[in-house]
Amino acid sequence: MKFCTAVTTITLFSGFLSPLTNAATGVYDYDHVDTWNAEFAGENGNCDGRKQSPIALETMDCTHYANYEMNPGDCTLDNMDFVINKNGVQMNWKPDLIGVCNQPFFKIPVDAISKDPQNFNGGDTYIHAQTHIHLSSEHTIDGKYFAAELHMVHLNADGSRASVLGTMIRPVLPYDNPTFEHFLKRWAEVREADGCDCTEHYTFDPEPNLKLDVYENMAGKDFYHYDGGLTTPGCDEIVWWNFNTEPWNISVRQFNIMADIILKYKPLGEPDADGLSQCADKPQTNASRGGSTSRPPQPLNGREVLKICSFS
Repeated sequence: MKFCTAVTTITLFSGFLSPLTNAATGVYDYDHVDTWNAEFAGENGNCDGRKQSPIALETMDCTHYANYEMNPGDCTLDNMDFVINKNGVQMNWKPDLIGVCNQPFFKIPVDAISKDPQNFNGGDTYIHAQTHIHLSSEHTIDGKYFAAELHMVHLNADGSRASVLGTMIRPVLPYDNPTFEHFLKRWAEVREADGCDCTEHYTFDPEPNLKLDVYENMAGKDFYHYDGGLTTPGCDEIVWWNFNTEPWNISVRQFNIMADIILKYKPLGEPDADGLSQCADKPQTNASRGGSTSRPPQPLNGREVLKICSFS
């Protein structure tokens, strides 16, 4: 069966995460990340700030022992919108879910890591808003890059602060990762809806109202924790990063399909004089020539990196 894939863009909340709008509209690209510090500074952003992300992580001993509290909620994948951005794939909770289902949330163990838990910047509780994936990792571990990097973006109650659960993606499995397959098929379905480009990967048969634990790969793990920012312009320094020390493994096939979706998706353009929408003449991606949609590590500038290890 011929399978065509496509996607859209997303702007997460209108407030402090407005820099994600830039990611969607393509005002920058990944062949010129060295210009971001100058181009997206001052009134245009904070990419020249002192607490930028990503950073180069290093293997280290545990600095604190604590468990992150993670509540997966009771929403299903049908409560999410799956989209293809210029710099990756993404899934967002649909608006107006109050009274429909309870979104996932997690708590940073501030009592264990902060000298002043009551005044911890942004508080300890963060509600899951969206998940997205970059091609080629943004953080490094011991100087090593990985094939892709997943970010689970969360917000505190008033939207003034974000917290991200991040993990490397490593395509090494000889079989498909069942959870990732559910996400992948839905991104492929979005691509199919536009029908501007096709591939012969698989038939599409998503399970309706499927409830998955979004923290399946995060619960009970150890995390690098540090104060940083968004990794796309304007690079707002509003993020508590919590980076999983263990990669999430998927199959080579799954990675190749995801990369094909991100790098080759052609969206439908504006209708012509006859009212017919035309396919774009080239893929929408703003990836580098090497296929990366990732910002390289930024200076630590004296920031402290903790390693929070689970009691388990």
